Amino acid sequence: MTVLRETMRALLSLAFCVLLAASASAQSFPSRPMRMIVPAPPAGITDLSARLVAEGLRVKFNQPVIVENRPGANGVIGVREMLKAEPDGYTLLVGAMGMVVLGYAMEVNPPFDALRDLSPIAGTAEYATAMVVNNNTPVNSVKEFIDYAKARKTGTAALDYLAVELFMKETGTKLVHVPYRGGPAALNDLMGGSIDLLIEVFPVVMEQIKTGLVKGLAVSSPYRLPGLPNVPTFKQAGVAGVELTGWLGIYGPPRMPSDARVVLGKAIADIVKQGEIEEKFRAIGFEPTGLGVEAFSQFHASEVKRWVAFMTEIGLRK
Repeated sequence: MTVLRETMRALLSLAFCVLLAASASAQSFPSRPMRMIVPAPPAGITDLSARLVAEGLRVKFNQPVIVENRPGANGVIGVREMLKAEPDGYTLLVGAMGMVVLGYAMEVNPPFDALRDLSPIAGTAEYATAMVVNNNTPVNSVKEFIDYAKARKTGTAALDYLAVELFMKETGTKLVHVPYRGGPAALNDLMGGSIDLLIEVFPVVMEQIKTGLVKGLAVSSPYRLPGLPNVPTFKQAGVAGVELTGWLGIYGPPRMPSDARVVLGKAIADIVKQGEIEEKFRAIGFEPTGLGVEAFSQFHASEVKRWVAFMTEIGLRK
């Protein structure tokens, strides 16, 4: 009986030591500089948002956060760089919806697995697409544009692909897609009158709508954007099926310690919700979200499922 008591004491003591060690580890993390990989060029909106989070983490933990830009291959180069890192919580990835979900959803044999190879840590922001027309196009609402496009049998447009697919599906309009290398080039041609319509991510067209250089007809978010209170959502404009927001989040490599994920997830969610940081996100066209590990993990998984199903339905998963 004495031997049994001693054995139980030893086991309890060992368990207590393990719990203490785990607690100490969580409290001491991070204890050295971190890397934040941005799969986009410097000075773009993704990079600017990443640096807001990086600076917040530096202040929070009193540790440097080194931002590394690794653009190319629609985010794949950055993802691969993260996957080479030790899964210790000190290497982070800034992931945008298009980089970590849509590319995966469009390929039967993608270069990485969006569920297995990424550890969601925190959601930072979301962004809508905006439907804009040049000032010479004789329409001032989505309904007027639908009538205008149907009367002309076709419209000439540069389009954010997913938003326009939803728009054409819901309204029965047929639009001719004019491909561009980027949103700014398409925006210039819209203002110059070469194209009638542009559906583009809000941060690209925000200032032009605000200053009246183009007419904003609708936004794809489920709510009116604080920066454009007079522009209705597509649902408010009479097209209920066009609801789409892109988003940004912070990820770690697979097998990342759960305690490090929790610490970082809470810290990033808190940083994003700070009033000053919220305003800085909105100034570049994003709406801050601040999702912690559990909420962002569930959201990420649901987005992967949603877009795989959508790409399969419209025949783009190849």
